[in-house]
Amino acid sequence: MTLWLYLHFPAIQLDKLKIAEQTQKPDETELDVITSELSRPCIIVGGRDNRVMQLDQAAQQLGISAGMGLAAAAARSRELVVHPYDEVDESRTIREIAQWLYLITADIALFAPQGVLLKVSGMLAMYLDLSHYLSTLRSHLDTQSFTYRFAFGYSPEAARLLAKQHGALATQDPEVLEKALHGLPLVVLSLPAKQLERLQRVGFKTVGDLFALPLVELGKRFDCELVQYVSRLRGKVPHPVTFYQPEAEFERYLPLLYDIENLDWLNKPLLKLLVQQEQFLRLRNRHARQLILTLYQRDAEPLKLEVGRAEGTDRADLWLNLCNLKLSSVTLSGPVQAIGLKVAQICQPDELMHDLFAEQRGMMTPAGLVAVLQAKLGERAVQGLAAGDDSRPELATGYCTPLSVLGAPLSGEHFSETPLLYPEMGYLRPAFLLPSIQPLQHKINVHLGPERICTGWWDGHEVERDYFVAQDTQGRWLWVFRDRQQRWFCHGVFS
Repeated sequence: MTLWLYLHFPAIQLDKLKIAEQTQKPDETELDVITSELSRPCIIVGGRDNRVMQLDQAAQQLGISAGMGLAAAAARSRELVVHPYDEVDESRTIREIAQWLYLITADIALFAPQGVLLKVSGMLAMYLDLSHYLSTLRSHLDTQSFTYRFAFGYSPEAARLLAKQHGALATQDPEVLEKALHGLPLVVLSLPAKQLERLQRVGFKTVGDLFALPLVELGKRFDCELVQYVSRLRGKVPHPVTFYQPEAEFERYLPLLYDIENLDWLNKPLLKLLVQQEQFLRLRNRHARQLILTLYQRDAEPLKLEVGRAEGTDRADLWLNLCNLKLSSVTLSGPVQAIGLKVAQICQPDELMHDLFAEQRGMMTPAGLVAVLQAKLGERAVQGLAAGDDSRPELATGYCTPLSVLGAPLSGEHFSETPLLYPEMGYLRPAFLLPSIQPLQHKINVHLGPERICTGWWDGHEVERDYFVAQDTQGRWLWVFRDRQQRWFCHGVFS
């Protein structure tokens, strides 16, 4: 028989709020009003009649209970914090929990929005016995701070029912599990209300009463759907299960406990998402090159920010630094209510960056410096320089992508196929070219030259110039030229 383990998370949304209180808790220097709001009793309401679905300990102490109406609950305290139930968010979170469990167990099935089913039989060979497997699983899961109930069973449905009703049934003894299953009330079964009512009318009160009747007799008195359900519950026929596949892309959404207008306060919740991203990338031995950080603003369109790092990294601290630099130049249209994080570009890690014996390990690389500058100043403000195949000085260089392999560095070496008129000049080039050629209006002393540049006749931008290295009366070294009309111009300045 196949052994299954079902994990039931009865208060995912409420647990996330409590976890957020720790990860998003304001510092002592921030507003005390926010801290007081976080300490108030909290409930989650849902359904057509707004019944209490989840509540914290503070709400329980007020006499509020699950199933109570919103009006009755609100009458218990004026300080009560009410949140609407969000099934989509719980389903998203249960996938994140499955992703976390996938680190230590293989076959996982999602029972959204509050359940996870694990196939245990195949894992016992790795963990030696059930107790070792369960202790490893619980230690791993407890780091996420979610409340959960669990139970084993020899069918997925049996494990699910026992987990929801018993809470912690840690045994694989078939007799113990069968006895616990027999004692469950009939109303916990996943059957239509009319079917349950019909069973109760004929005297069935517990699951054991239902199991006491042979399947053949059960099929004569009731429909085949009930027979199939009971067969799956008892493990007589396979229960169809779709196993979870790890996500190929990283994308997370995190609602904030309170509206944030000061972007410095996003540091803690953003770090939480970046740590999750780091775990995601390391699992796959991948690095991220570009992230998309989305700020969801109240009464305004979401603001999407692209944060890049050319060489890629998986480290949360490096990405946090880049995100903070990007946020420093952002102007909000409204308070931020939630943040989203998505990995837009993934790359293979550069193994050379992980040399244990490198003396400069941990120092900022050129690509890292470019990423910091682009995050602070914007991508267009940071450019590289590339040499072009043109003798005209104004066309000999151009902008390129920083550190691009397509942009050859300016070496200052001679063109071997071109003879030098003045070998001592070595084709000297100034450090700075003027934005535009300026007429020479003061006296100079020529020291080197001329170097003739005569080209461009084929593209309509012909030049014929004699260049000189000269010094003016202020001691500056200039790059000047004389054109065909014997006019003098200044083109650049030496450093």
